[in-house]
Formats: sequence, structure tokens, C-alpha cells
Amino acid sequence: MVTIKDVAKAAGVSPSTVSRVVKDHPGISSDTKRKIRKIMQEMGYTPNVAARNLVTNKSYTIGLIVKSAVHEAVLNPFFTEVNFGVSEACRNEGFSTLMTAAQDDDSLFLEIKDLINSRRVDGFILLYSKEDDPVTNYLTSIGFPFVVIGKDISNIQDAIYVDNDNVYAAHLITDHLLDLGYRNITMITDNDVFAVAKDRIKGFTRALEKRGIEVEGRVVNCSSNEVSIRKTLEELLEKESVDAILTLDGVINALVLSCLYCMKVRIPEDVATATFNDSPMTELAAPPQTTVDIHPQELGREAGREIINLVRNPQRLKRNITVPVSIIERRSTQKEEGG
Repeated sequence: MVTIKDVAKAAGVSPSTVSRVVKDHPGISSDTKRKIRKIMQEMGYTPNVAARNLVTNKSYTIGLIVKSAVHEAVLNPFFTEVNFGVSEACRNEGFSTLMTAAQDDDSLFLEIKDLINSRRVDGFILLYSKEDDPVTNYLTSIGFPFVVIGKDISNIQDAIYVDNDNVYAAHLITDHLLDLGYRNITMITDNDVFAVAKDRIKGFTRALEKRGIEVEGRVVNCSSNEVSIRKTLEELLEKESVDAILTLDGVINALVLSCLYCMKVRIPEDVATATFNDSPMTELAAPPQTTVDIHPQELGREAGREIINLVRNPQRLKRNITVPVSIIERRSTQKEEGG
């Protein structure tokens, strides 16, 4: 069995240094910790986690809070990609992650309180931003460390926010569609409660207004199911009032593509489609979808690094971090030459 002495010899350090790394001692540099943890992993050394937690009074676990609908975490590639980035950042610093799995808001709130009271997490990452959110308000009131992947809409001085500029992102993709010659663009959303939806709607309508295009009726809110989306599409196409559809995210985009296929509507010959967040779901779609790449793994990595730094130093200055976006153009918006 591999011991601390074996790891110390391989790393060229003293056993006490390895022990302090296991305990996440602040006196050991991040580079040294990463080096020794890598050697631990390569040698198959597993520290006594329970003993370490008793000594440090920490769980070395970060909780990930998803919007209360669990199916979101299963269906939406955004959460998978963000989780990958968070896990990578946490693993590099000797932390694990735990995702909530509540079915509704009340259950989510109770689960979070239980995780805190039982000391099973040292901090949280919220994968959403919402006005007057009871979870955010509670964590703020008790001074528990948390980072939000989303927009600072409440101007909370004690929180760190990691986000894209979603107003700019929506403006960017709308300008792109307009530059390609599309004029009758409609945005389809399934909610306007969360900050990300509000900002994307704002960026979309601003881009239209800047080009002198009427915005009334250009944002359509419907339920995220095929019946509702098909009815919406039938109404839009019957009026011949749409030549491009911009969806709020990849899940809605997939539903739109399915409905258009059943309706025998060709993409992009009859109507173009584009969405936010690049993923295998959009890249491998038929046809491949033009997207705004919001780089969710980088959002996760930034949030993971920030929450661990906050857990280690609760008094550190809070800040907002913006991850840039880019457009990936694919077949779904490419007009035929002369078309």
C-alpha cells in the first residue's frame, strides 16, 4: 500500500509537506499542491478523507445548485459542460463536487439547508441567476460562500458572478443573421424569468431596433414541449412572417428542429435556425446549427477556481468575471448563392 512517505520520496519533499497538502494547508503553494496531488494520483495514494475532514473541519466538497427542474440538468448540454469545467478546477485543488437533485423550489431550499447544517459542502455554485431568489438571499444572510454562474442582478456585494455578456451575445448573433440577409427573425423562448433569458431578449430586440426593424411580435414565449412549439411554428409560417428562428438554448432548438422536420419545412431553404451554446447536440444536428459559443466549460472552470479561493479566504474581494463569446456558423443559416 502506498504511504505518505512513498509520495514524499517521489515528489522530493518531506512527509510533513505531503501531509499539509492533504490537509490543504494555506502555507503550501498552489503549484506544489498540484504537483504532489498529481503524484498521489499516479501512485494510487488515497488519503484518509474522513480523518482529513475532522482535522480541517471541511468537507472539501463544492455543491452545484441547478434550477429546480432536474430534467434541465439531464437534457441541457450546458449543465454537463459547466459541470465538467467545475469538476476539473475542483479536482486540481483536491475538492470534489456534489449536484443537487431537487424536484421543486421548496425541496431545493430544504436540501441546501441540510447540506449546510450537516457540513457536507464548503461552498456552492449556483448555475442560474434569478431576481429575489430565496436560495441566494439565504446564503447571503448566513454568510455562506457561493459563486453564481449568471448575472449580478441583485447587486449583492458579497457574491462573485461568472457570466457571459448575454445582451452582447444576442446582439451579435442577431446582427449576424441580419448581415446574411434575414429580416423576419423571431426569437422563441420558454421562459423570461431568469436573467440569461431577459438579457438575450434585450440584445435581440436592441439589434432589430438599431436596424429600424419592428420588434413587436418578434419574441414568442411558449412551453418547452413539442405541442406548444409546433403550434407556435405553424402560426408563424402560416403568416409567412418568419425567415429565421433564433432559440433561447439548445434544448428548445432541438424541439424546433424536430417540429420543422415533421412539418416538412427545409432548413435553411424555407427558414434558417440558430441558437445559443455550442454542443454536440447543435454540431451533429441535421443540418448542423449556427450557434453562439458561450464556452460553458470555461464558465465552470472560472467558477470552480473562484469558489475554492473564496472558501479558503472568505474576506477576498468580490468581483464579476465575463467570459467572451463567439459565433460558429454552420449550414442552418447558409443561404444558397443567388438565394
